Amino acid sequence: MPASTQSAWPEGVVARYLTAGGGHVDLTDDDGPVRLRCSGCGFGNGHAYYPPAAHRLAEQHAGKCRRAARPTA
Repeated sequence: MPASTQSAWPEGVVARYLTAGGGHVDLTDDDGPVRLRCSGCGFGNGHAYYPPAAHRLAEQHAGKCRRAARPTA
């Protein structure tokens, strides 16, 4: 079995959706509202949503976004 290429999630991330382009949409819990942000295109821009809506938006966006994640270095 190949070694995992996944990295640890950033602190505060409660869910992560992999995008079609290889990036990810991270959801962070704000003690009620959930914030989301795409690592490729910036979708969500940290705006707050109720949890069910945030997960739906993140999943829908992840299925369509083709932009690769931005480099960290």
